[in-house]
Amino acid sequence: MTMRKTIAAASAARLISKADPDAPALVAIGRDAVAIRAGTVFGGRRFEVETPVEIKGALVVGADYGVTVSAGRARAWQAGGIPDGDDVLGGFHYAPGGNALARSGGDDMPAINPCSLWDVAFRPACPDPRGMALVDKPGGRFWCDIYLTGQDCYLSGTSRYGVTIADGDSCPIDGATSERFPRFDYAAAVAAIAAHGKGLLGLDEFPAAAFGVTEKTSCKRDPKTTGLDAPRTSRFGIMQATGNMWIWGHDGDPDTPRASLFGGSWLSDGYAGSRSALVACRWPGISGNFGARGRSDHLQPAPRRDSGDVRKGASR
Repeated sequence: MTMRKTIAAASAARLISKADPDAPALVAIGRDAVAIRAGTVFGGRRFEVETPVEIKGALVVGADYGVTVSAGRARAWQAGGIPDGDDVLGGFHYAPGGNALARSGGDDMPAINPCSLWDVAFRPACPDPRGMALVDKPGGRFWCDIYLTGQDCYLSGTSRYGVTIADGDSCPIDGATSERFPRFDYAAAVAAIAAHGKGLLGLDEFPAAAFGVTEKTSCKRDPKTTGLDAPRTSRFGIMQATGNMWIWGHDGDPDTPRASLFGGSWLSDGYAGSRSALVACRWPGISGNFGARGRSDHLQPAPRRDSGDVRKGASR
């Protein structure tokens, strides 16, 4: 299903009204609670005051949650697929650690990532909002994958906790052939991410997404799997943002973007950080210890209808 068809298919979905259309209908309360903002109207109910969401079961580290409003009741449940349906208000991600507050990384206490909160009228433009965080940068907003792209991204999505990181030794599946890419070079990274309606980070986007990490440091060893590296968590909760894997990106040219590498690897140490970049790389065909990370435009449609994917597969 193309992005245009995905959005068109949602045209009959339920309306939402918010006191502040420039913010999600959901708000994080501390590390492990979520509420619906006062002034939100959804699912036949007007939430006059900030209203806590009932969370089904204990929160699971690294999991994504959908929030539904049914019969006037707001509940959160672990999403086994893309949250969908007329009763879905939005969702959030429960991260293994907290976001950076300054420029020395985050912490190792599990928390709802406040930048991951989305609703049907405030979300990524790609079909799957799970595992993404909203990044504010001068001149606009975009959504960024919280985790490095996984080897199994073709089946489970590009941003998942605790999975093998895609690189030259662990190539993901090519959706065009249903076989693994022979190399994880720039072209393969572009194709793997594009299959999910996302793109690679540009030169102006990566420093914004990675801001808040401990600069000029690395994790010292091959991370192998996606997860928490607290000193290199960003302000927006982007995990393993720097000093873990060089990631494929581009130089930002709108017509002919050229391959670039960002962030530094576990071998970089003093060279790693939010401003570490090899721009307009002359060797886009190289493959090795290079990963990827997806990004998506911010979708805030008007009228404010559900622009989510209509595919099934969510568990409640």
